[in-house]
Amino acid sequence: MGSLSSAKTLGGVGGILVFVPGISLVGWILILLATKEISESVQDKTIFDDALLAGITAVIGAVIGAVLFVGFLFSPRSSVGFFAFGTLALFLPFLVILGAFWVFTIISAIFLKRSYEKISQRLNVSAFATAGLLYLIGAALTIVLVGFLILLIALIFQVVAYFSIQDRPPTPSWSQPSQQTFAPPPVTPQTVTPSQQQPPIESKFCFKCGAKLPSIALFCTSCGAKQS
Repeated sequence: MGSLSSAKTLGGVGGILVFVPGISLVGWILILLATKEISESVQDKTIFDDALLAGITAVIGAVIGAVLFVGFLFSPRSSVGFFAFGTLALFLPFLVILGAFWVFTIISAIFLKRSYEKISQRLNVSAFATAGLLYLIGAALTIVLVGFLILLIALIFQVVAYFSIQDRPPTPSWSQPSQQTFAPPPVTPQTVTPSQQQPPIESKFCFKCGAKLPSIALFCTSCGAKQS
């Protein structure tokens, strides 16, 4: 079972280490562990899955960027300097690798944004959603360099978000509606008024056997004698 207090510490410290050159990778690993703690605490596995996919695609993008840097720095075709290309044959691979790095960076930002939006909803910390959105916008604008400034702001919001986590998840504001039982309406007994009562039936007695008979009877039901 994950602990939100551990996630707060891991994510906050990791978010700070991201700003330190040389150990920023350690910071991202701590952030990934923090998302795992949150995922287990709120019982939502997709939070960690999205964060893990964001980390994997970010590593792929970093490897592509490293290949770009090394190949660009030590290429024998570079005749003027670091930012100049001797031939078109070197310029086209550079654009391909740069485009691949940019695409993987955006994919990583999409997964991170999805993870942070879920954390924001579950923990009621809006800074996570803001950090995820800024990270995606910054990743999309890195191609024009202004995105790096937006990424810096996103990383600041990331630190604020992790240190804003409460030790216990907030209780949901909604509750399940109680089951309503519908009782049948009470049945009121109908009272019979004297006017609705049947009039009493007149009777007589058989002259032969003495059996009680209705006044309109022509024969006795006991002895069969005809009544006058």
